[in-house]
Amino acid sequence: MSDAATDDLPRTMKAAICPAPGAPLEMRQVPVPTPAQGEVLVRLETCGVCHSDLHLRDGQEDLPDSFYPLILGHEGIGRVVGHGPNTRGAPAIGTRIGLPWIFDTCLACKPCMTGHETLCPENTARGVQKHGAFAEYALCPANFAIEIPEAIDPLKGAPLLCAGLTAWSALRKARIEAGTNVLIIGAGGLGQYGILIAKARGARVMVVDRDPAKLETAKRLGADATFEAGETAGAQVKAAGGADAVLNFAPSAAIWDTVEAAVNPMADIVAIAMVHDPMPLSMMWLIDGGHRVFGSSVGTRQEMADFLAFAATHPLGVDVEAVSFEEVDVALNRLKSGDVKGRLCIDFAR
Repeated sequence: MSDAATDDLPRTMKAAICPAPGAPLEMRQVPVPTPAQGEVLVRLETCGVCHSDLHLRDGQEDLPDSFYPLILGHEGIGRVVGHGPNTRGAPAIGTRIGLPWIFDTCLACKPCMTGHETLCPENTARGVQKHGAFAEYALCPANFAIEIPEAIDPLKGAPLLCAGLTAWSALRKARIEAGTNVLIIGAGGLGQYGILIAKARGARVMVVDRDPAKLETAKRLGADATFEAGETAGAQVKAAGGADAVLNFAPSAAIWDTVEAAVNPMADIVAIAMVHDPMPLSMMWLIDGGHRVFGSSVGTRQEMADFLAFAATHPLGVDVEAVSFEEVDVALNRLKSGDVKGRLCIDFAR
């Protein structure tokens, strides 16, 4: 292994392996990966546990069987401990970097060249096409290594790499300024980051969720108004001023009636949650209202650098619960049952 840290690195590591779609994770001893040219090796300190990991474990993303066995995890933070041979421009040994959803892209297509690299047709994702960060060590392309500011605690910071970044990027794409009415549907971890970021941008934030406890959390985080999900939620939002922008973090097609009833003219509706079922969008409603409906997924390297700089000086008070590495499959089951207040994060030191 080229240019390793001064301490001797082990030849094997512990990893949480998904052996097949729909199977629980298994703790296994596997070889420590060797960085190729252009890659760095990272010793993990923390890794967030995300709903996307749950979807992937449970086989809901229809990955080819050839992808398995697979190491999930895409909210990792750790220190660089090795460089691949002839790797230039890599972060120095000891630098703390993030291991997010996007592993790499082609860097040459139109989306990559115009600041939309998340839409690259050749992009690969950590924990999908590439092994992820539910492991003691993981790889990262040097030109996709984003330094984590030392002001950010790695336990609180790991969920920023997906949940926080996803909310940041979605809000950046929407037409939001001070005084804009933003409706957030779904006040789980992603929605909570959305509340805090939107408030920091001067927006008036309304939240819809079916869980009264999550609505109480939304109020604590600064939401100006909250509404329990149901047939009248959209009308209640409209009566409270209506939504100029809607961010959907709820993985359900049932939210569409609420959206239609809640929005003001020329609203931006941003799809973020992974909803596979069709929604009954009326073209006449779209035309008559002048609305924009579009999707947003994670964020670019530049958006991540901007967001981390923001988070370093604006701590985001989302509850992050530490779990041990051995508890990662239990953590995914807790996500599935809804037994999580904010975000879960593996602490590899536990």
